[in-house]
Amino acid sequence: MVLKPQRAVLVSSVAGFFMWGLISTIGPLSLSFPFLHGASRAVATEVLTVGPIFILLGNVIMGIVSDRVGRKLVFVATMISYGVGVILVSLTSSLLFLIIGIILSQFGIGGEEPPSLALVAESFGKATRARWLTFTANFDNIGSAFISGLLLASVAIQNFLYGIFSNSFIASLGQEEIFFRFALLVSALCLIAIMVYARFALPESVRWLSVKGVEPDSSIREQIDIDQEVKRSPPRLALSIPVLMVIGVSQYLTFGLMSYIIGPYEFPDYSAQIIFYGLLGSTVAGFIAMPLINRERRGYTLWSFAGGFITIIVILALVPDLSNLYIFFPLLFINMMFSEFAWASRTTLEPEVFPTRYRSTAIGLVRVAPMVAYILSVYYTANLDPFQFILFNAILWGIGVVGAVVWYLMGLETKDVNIDYETKKIPELQKT
Repeated sequence: MVLKPQRAVLVSSVAGFFMWGLISTIGPLSLSFPFLHGASRAVATEVLTVGPIFILLGNVIMGIVSDRVGRKLVFVATMISYGVGVILVSLTSSLLFLIIGIILSQFGIGGEEPPSLALVAESFGKATRARWLTFTANFDNIGSAFISGLLLASVAIQNFLYGIFSNSFIASLGQEEIFFRFALLVSALCLIAIMVYARFALPESVRWLSVKGVEPDSSIREQIDIDQEVKRSPPRLALSIPVLMVIGVSQYLTFGLMSYIIGPYEFPDYSAQIIFYGLLGSTVAGFIAMPLINRERRGYTLWSFAGGFITIIVILALVPDLSNLYIFFPLLFINMMFSEFAWASRTTLEPEVFPTRYRSTAIGLVRVAPMVAYILSVYYTANLDPFQFILFNAILWGIGVVGAVVWYLMGLETKDVNIDYETKKIPELQKT
């Protein structure tokens, strides 16, 4: 059965973001692999930062390529990159090959984000655009929760078998993390198979084709739901780029530090649990965010960052009690819900405020600031105690609130805009 164009876009993007969730979690979870047990803080920092560096490179490079050659062609290169990378991570017991696998997988999945967001935004009209952007991006959270849950399940299975079979037999299994690695490999290969199936039917963005002066296929054009919105003046780049960078730094760092970094640094025995409960909170919030972000953007953005700031202040006040997981995990769950609300704002605003002709490039470039800041923050927080770590996150949330207030007062409400901006109507897309 061949998928219809819009459904192919959704299936492709859902599988891609789910894969991103798996891959973004590999670095933190790999520190629990036996060959990395007892690794120094310097080695742990290297493993935690190499992925974000290459996600950044993938975002920028493939974002530019996507605006030059189209959205669809980029996906071929990215699938090859993270396919090889995941195989290496799944099979290696060497730090060198683990790093190479992380590099390939993170570059590939980072390269998919700008064209995926652009394609979803360009394939749906104003009535559903934000809802589907939030829906597809939420599968990053689902993927991370899924793979961290698998690691927890693999440990539970090994402990169960430990009571049945000989200690030496179970120890040999544990040394290779056979359950977790096998599940990672099978999950990744299944996702790639789904992507190949969906992307075979995936249409090139009709908006991108129109900007390039190419007449879209009439059968595809009729199945793509794009409204004929009246022209709106585009948001001023002098405002939109700095604001998106500011809220991006706030949300990206607080999300990554509280989900992926605080565990290995501050609670090394509970890294997988922290990722699982944190991303579970983000997953729940992603579904709640779908109807909310679809109504309007500016007020939603403001209360999302305000909620994150309030919850991190509560966590800061209770730092002495965070060793009690019954206190820490519920607080983390709620804080990560607001982080997801804020992320939904970013993943909606970024493709909406830039015109089609450079949308993917701009999404990648806007993310340079948060990704560079995140890499630096991983090094910076390596030597902080828990109070300092949470205080740093509180400051970042406060910066996000400032950016959200500026956008609320001065930014464009993008819920009903023509995201092409260049023309009053798009003649090539008019339906007969």
